Amino acid sequence: MKILRDDELLKISFDEEKKLIWTEWNPKSFKASLSKDEIKNINKQIADYIVEYNPEYYLADQRQRGVVYTIDIQEYIAKVLVAAVEKANVKKTAIVMPKDYIVRLSNEQTINEIDSESAYNYFNDFDKAWNYLFG
Repeated sequence: MKILRDDELLKISFDEEKKLIWTEWNPKSFKASLSKDEIKNINKQIADYIVEYNPEYYLADQRQRGVVYTIDIQEYIAKVLVAAVEKANVKKTAIVMPKDYIVRLSNEQTINEIDSESAYNYFNDFDKAWNYLFG
C-alpha cells in the first residue's frame, strides 16, 4: 500500500495489487475549521490522485469526516470527483457514510448532485463496502 497523504485530516492510499484508491478521514477532522478553498483543495487532490493512479476501485471511508459541505462545495465535489472517476474509468466506487448526522446530511445532498453513469454505492458499514468492491 502506497501512502499518498497522511495528516490530521485525511489519509489517501493506493493499493497497486487491488488497484484501489482509498480515502479515510481522520477523527481530528471533527475539530478542523476548514475554509471552502481548503475543502475544495482536498477534494481536488483526491480527484488528481484518481486520475494519476487510474484505479479500478475507489473506497471513500467518510465515517470520521467532521467537515460539513455547503451547497456550493457539494456541487464542486460532485463535479470534480465524478469527472475524475469517469476519466479514470473506475469500475466501482464505495462510499462509507459519515456517522455524524449533520455531516451525513451534507453527504446525502452531495450524492443528489451526482449525475453520472458510473457505479456509486453507499454504505453504513465498512465491511459491506469492502465486500461490494472485492467480495
